[in-house]
Amino acid sequence: MELLSALGIDYKILIAQVLNFVLLGFILYKIGYKPILKFVQERTATIEQGVKQASEAKAALDNAMAEQQRLIAQAKVDAQAVLDEAKTQATAQGQVLVERSKAEASKVIEKAKQDIRLEQEKMLQAAKAELGEVVIVACERILKEKMTAPADQALIERALADLKQ
Repeated sequence: MELLSALGIDYKILIAQVLNFVLLGFILYKIGYKPILKFVQERTATIEQGVKQASEAKAALDNAMAEQQRLIAQAKVDAQAVLDEAKTQATAQGQVLVERSKAEASKVIEKAKQDIRLEQEKMLQAAKAELGEVVIVACERILKEKMTAPADQALIERALADLKQ
C-alpha cells in the first residue's frame, strides 16, 4: 500500500471509485444497454422479416408475371384458333352461297330459255296461223273465179303443209 501512497493514490478513494464504476456500469447496463440491445435486436428482426417478405413478394411477383405471360400467350393462341375457325367457316359459307347463287342463276337462265322457246313457238304458231289466213285470203281473192272449192281446199292444205316444214 505504500507503493500506492508513494504514487499519490489513496486506496480508500480507489476502492470507492471502483465501486462507483461497477455501480455505474451495472446501472448503465440495466437502464441503457439492455433496452438499447433489445431495441437493436427487435429492429434487426423487423428488418430481416421485411427483407424476407420483400423476397417472397418478389418471388410472388415473378410468378404472377410468368403466369400473366403464360395466360397472354394462351389467349393469343386461343384467339388465333377462333379467328382461323371463323375464317374457315366464312370461306365455307361463302362457297355454299356462291354454289347456291350459281344454281339459282342456272335455274333462272333455264327457265328464261324455256319461256323464250315457248314464246317463240307461240309466236311461230300465231305467225303460221296468220300467214295461213293471209295466204288463204290472198289466194281466195286471186283465184275466186278460176278455182273450184275442192281444188281450192287441196291448194290450201298443200300451202299449210309447206309452211309447217
